[in-house]
Amino acid sequence: MDVDKLVLNPARLRIMQHLRLHGRVRTSELVAHLDDVPRATVYHHVKLLEEHGLIEVVEERPVRGVAEKVYALAHEGGLGKGDVTVALSTAFHAGLMRQMNDYLGRDDRDCARDLVFFSTAMLNLDDVEYRALLDELAAVLKPYLDRPSAPGRAQRSLSLVSLPPVGGDA
Repeated sequence: MDVDKLVLNPARLRIMQHLRLHGRVRTSELVAHLDDVPRATVYHHVKLLEEHGLIEVVEERPVRGVAEKVYALAHEGGLGKGDVTVALSTAFHAGLMRQMNDYLGRDDRDCARDLVFFSTAMLNLDDVEYRALLDELAAVLKPYLDRPSAPGRAQRSLSLVSLPPVGGDA
């Protein structure tokens, strides 16, 4: 299976995004995170990602006589080089476009009510300042990432994209 087909699958992309956010994750945590995907299907996707070198087993823990695997992305930060990065970017942007088009195609859409926005912030920062900003954003988001669904809570999507300096000058 080529890399594009591998990561363009929405469930596999969600697995990789979850690993990117959480670092090391047990398979049971992935099953809980993808609660709308059958358990056997999650295991199948995890196996495919492992077989193709996109995720790797970083630890095995004995749980009730069985070794439970702990996974992490195979490349630091989840982005390798070449085809993997291009495929992940394509999958991310295509999924985001699909979600936005689905929302904007609804008769009941109301961007103000639903707090829908899209914006770009151009920042003048050196690498140290930029890493500090990213660390602060991660710290702010962390308490909200794994909140379970509950009455009055809606699942929202907040996407961030980091691009290199304009003109490629670092």
